[in-house]
Amino acid sequence: MTTHDRNTIRITRRLREATGYIEFGMLDHALRSLPTEELGVWEGPTLFLRGQILTALGNLPEAAASFRRAAEVSNYPHDRIAWLALSHCLRRAGDLDGAVHYLGRARGAFSRHLFLTAERSTAIPPPNARRPEKEGTS
Repeated sequence: MTTHDRNTIRITRRLREATGYIEFGMLDHALRSLPTEELGVWEGPTLFLRGQILTALGNLPEAAASFRRAAEVSNYPHDRIAWLALSHCLRRAGDLDGAVHYLGRARGAFSRHLFLTAERSTAIPPPNARRPEKEGTS
């Protein structure tokens, strides 16, 4: 068995453990049982579950940060689920502008590159910029 296989087994066991704690309403235990190191492809699902736990605990700022990071590291369609969770979290926190913005992201209204720039800023193209044609159209 390779190190990668052992790591995957370790992480999935910890995620199942956290889920079990959630089922019993033991949210603090669930949060503490989440894996934090060498997550690899499990980073998105782990951060998403962390966001759910933090939301249930009422820690909306940390939950929002977890959902955002989960969306950033996840691929389609999982990124959209995390963007939607972020939108709901921001709505609960009273940030309606942010909630609408990320709802648009969840629904695919914005290109992924607008959110994942190296500078961590939103690069909005100028209004007169030409949009690329969709595939299959002339």
